Amino acid sequence: MFTTFIVFSIFAALTVAAAFIFPKDERKLIYTVAAVVGALALVALTLACVVVVPASNVGVQVRLGETLPETLSEGPHLVPPWVKVKDIYMAQQTVTTKEADASSHDLQSVHASVNVAFTVKPGLARDLFVMNPTLSYPELLVVPATEEVFKAVMAQYSAEQLVNQRKAVSDAITKAMQAKLAPYHLQVQTVNLQNFGFSKSFNASIEEKVVASQKAETAKRNLERVKSEADARIAQAEGEAKAIAIQAAAIEKQGGDKYVQLQAISKWDGKLPTTTSSAIPFINVKP
Repeated sequence: MFTTFIVFSIFAALTVAAAFIFPKDERKLIYTVAAVVGALALVALTLACVVVVPASNVGVQVRLGETLPETLSEGPHLVPPWVKVKDIYMAQQTVTTKEADASSHDLQSVHASVNVAFTVKPGLARDLFVMNPTLSYPELLVVPATEEVFKAVMAQYSAEQLVNQRKAVSDAITKAMQAKLAPYHLQVQTVNLQNFGFSKSFNASIEEKVVASQKAETAKRNLERVKSEADARIAQAEGEAKAIAIQAAAIEKQGGDKYVQLQAISKWDGKLPTTTSSAIPFINVKP
């Protein structure tokens, strides 16, 4: 814009000088050409003064090194050629800190990739620009803050708590990041942990603990099964003993030995055994 303004000024000065140099009869043609060229230059200058602020951005005006208090909203604006406009992105941005390292409360090595989603606080784009004119706040502010907060929060939890309380850990990091970046006019929305892990030795110890726990659970189930089977056998034996006692009581009630002989006679097929002993069944039975 400023270059166009200088070219237009030089051309106007040359036109005025030509009016005194060329003869009077040639000045009309010069004036006509000058008017056309001047109109075109004026259009170019006007277009050069038009600034379009992109969607989801706020324009911060800088006049010869001075940051103006008024900001520009989305869309086209007409600004003087000596004013520059810096676009500040206001929508959500994400910065990923890869392989952030820390130590847990019990001195276990912890690493993770931390994704921080944030926005510039509404109405504070100018203040952010004044504080960070290079607009490199993701690298200069967010990444260092993420590394510092990650180390501080990890040190508050043991390795076992980091494994079992992931949501609580993530919430703690989010709150700490919000407090850390608030003075820089950045508003943290979410923090996500990815590729969360420990050292190889600690992972091996966790695996051994899981295997031991599984074996203990299997042994417990086997013990319960053996106990259940033993209880079933005891219950069966007790039932059979009670049945025998009931049957014996019934036999005694029906006549004792005579009742037994009568039951044996009712089941005899009438054939004598081919081998005998000193006792012959039913000899003493009276008709």
